[in-house]
Amino acid sequence: MATRTVQVFSQIPNLTRILAKKCSELNFKEIPAPEGFNQDAVTKLQEAGILICDPVIVPYLSQLSNLKWLQLTWAGIDSVIASFKDKAPPPYLITRFGGVFGQAMAEYVIGEIIARERISRKLWKRQEEHNWSNDVKYRNLSKLTLGILGFGDIGKEVAKYCKALGMTIWAMGRTPRTELPPNVDNFRTQSGLKEVLESSDYICNILPSTPTTKNLLSGDVLEVCKCRQSVFINVGRGDVISEEGLLRALKNGWIAGAVLDVFEVEPLPKSSELWDMPGVTITPHCAAISFAEEVAEVFAKNYKLFEQGKPLNYLVDVSRGY
Repeated sequence: MATRTVQVFSQIPNLTRILAKKCSELNFKEIPAPEGFNQDAVTKLQEAGILICDPVIVPYLSQLSNLKWLQLTWAGIDSVIASFKDKAPPPYLITRFGGVFGQAMAEYVIGEIIARERISRKLWKRQEEHNWSNDVKYRNLSKLTLGILGFGDIGKEVAKYCKALGMTIWAMGRTPRTELPPNVDNFRTQSGLKEVLESSDYICNILPSTPTTKNLLSGDVLEVCKCRQSVFINVGRGDVISEEGLLRALKNGWIAGAVLDVFEVEPLPKSSELWDMPGVTITPHCAAISFAEEVAEVFAKNYKLFEQGKPLNYLVDVSRGY
């Protein structure tokens, strides 16, 4: 039987080599990734039956006429969903890169909470000034409550790591639960959003971008956070709240600050007020990144399922928006 060829179009270092080592029964053909995506690359990708690819492929998804399965190298799929708006769903399978970002996201969230509670930025400034002022006050994590919006794979990992440090965990998910999930003290569906917000010292958004989550926190929604002076952490999707809505919440004192890794518009424009807003930490969508070894592991497990004709893990449902 002929060896199956898998096309790889990615700028992740060493991905093709590691894939070949992980799945020696397959022939991996690397298509050089140019600085700009051109028609020549599209033509080569049109030959693919199975394709592992970076986000640059999104505008050309409808041109992949021979494709049977597309494995993405990233987790967020809102651009994929948007590319099929008002179009028929693709005739091929699409799987996102899932199940691996939980620990990285949890480390990011915990690191930012600790940095804020221990006033790390202020202490660094004092060091630069050779200032020995030690009037430091902070709260132990065991005295704090974290509200997690979105309770999929990543939300569960964030809950696990933060609960291990003694935090009280509120979680909001799509599906009602008859029993509390592990590492969660209180669980609500979206109808209980207000209760989650007003009960949390830190609010961590991990929701995907769907019609029901877009602008979920815009308007006056965050006003209920004023009593606890909550801090908003966004590692989910930027469109859960408009920049205007976030600035309003900050300027009105509804929230004490924000830690932002995702934005309504990316890259964040240099003209954005968020850059210089007191109490705001900005990172360039880097809370969790894709590593070649992890992409290869996810692909290898899914390939076995693909060969057996079984449902794949992390399958994207374009019609449902996730």
